[in-house]
Amino acid sequence: MSTCKYCNKSAGLFSSAHKECEEKHAIGVEKLRKLLDDYFHGVAQGATVQHEVSQLRKENFLNADDIASEFSNALDNYTAAIHRPFSPQMPQVVTSLVSAVGEPYSLLDRNGAITRFAQKLIKGHIAEYFTGKQSISATQTAINGVTLALPITNDAVGDTCYYMLEKAATNFLKDGLLTPQEERLVNEYTTSFGIQPASLPTKYQSSDIAKISQAGILSGLQQGQLPPQTMGYPIMLGKGESVLWVYDDVKCFEEKVKREYISNRGGVSIKIAKGVYYRPSTGRTKPVEHNYMNLEGTGNLYVTNKHLIFNSPTKGVKIPYTKIIGVTPYSDGIELNRDGNAKRMILQGFDSWFVMNLLSVVANS
Repeated sequence: MSTCKYCNKSAGLFSSAHKECEEKHAIGVEKLRKLLDDYFHGVAQGATVQHEVSQLRKENFLNADDIASEFSNALDNYTAAIHRPFSPQMPQVVTSLVSAVGEPYSLLDRNGAITRFAQKLIKGHIAEYFTGKQSISATQTAINGVTLALPITNDAVGDTCYYMLEKAATNFLKDGLLTPQEERLVNEYTTSFGIQPASLPTKYQSSDIAKISQAGILSGLQQGQLPPQTMGYPIMLGKGESVLWVYDDVKCFEEKVKREYISNRGGVSIKIAKGVYYRPSTGRTKPVEHNYMNLEGTGNLYVTNKHLIFNSPTKGVKIPYTKIIGVTPYSDGIELNRDGNAKRMILQGFDSWFVMNLLSVVANS
């Protein structure tokens, strides 16, 4: 005999639940759904939710998974419905509900609903900053309030900050111009949140964040200004040399020559014995050369005000701008011809826009 999964009483030979228990459970799920909806619309209070959830557990066989599933759906609906500006009390809406339903954050956020809610609040506060409605200090205070109240990871916070900077950069670049006010907002934001525009995560290295920061660097170079060096690099820099940008996961290819020897034989086969032939050679062996691009290594490309420096575990090369006699730009890199070196080099894995514009600035300075 099997046992009913709801009431734990005998359910018959081939059944896992009583029909009436299943009906009670379904009614309980609907009641919970409406209860959570009422809470988010301000109709039900936390104390009411706590009492009714307790009753639904006993009378309608609701378990932790039922509560977590309905909690996640209700919170996602609420998250989609809210609009900025967000008050500092907004996180308490969720923290109070978590306390009322009596389940741990880890279970209630297993589908990421709490994280998505926290991220929307953070996005809203950052949007207020970039639209000039909130200071950077007030924005940081508001974000700290969210992260202290809700269990959002540092990685999720960081990704949200990059996401909003990308949105702002795209919006600022719509007209092709960056106003002094927009540049001030970007610089203040990156400084306050510890974002290194010259060392962005790989996914943002070809983004509008990079473009807007690179445009500022080029503008400064034209005025004889170098960007401040805010971090150390595992390369040797010369006097007066500064790192302007860093690209990760760049592949370095260098031209190689492969030589093969091909024999061109002629002559007539002479039969010596049954199954044995002799063929005197009248041909020549000549060398044939093939050029190909060999992968030398994968590493970081450091763009300085004086050199392109490629550094990897298997290859390191410093290329002075004064030694570059030809550059071919590609959508994902550049091809270089260097003075005194007949071998072509290809650096692949980045948007060539900045390097090409930098070379133009250097050439005219």
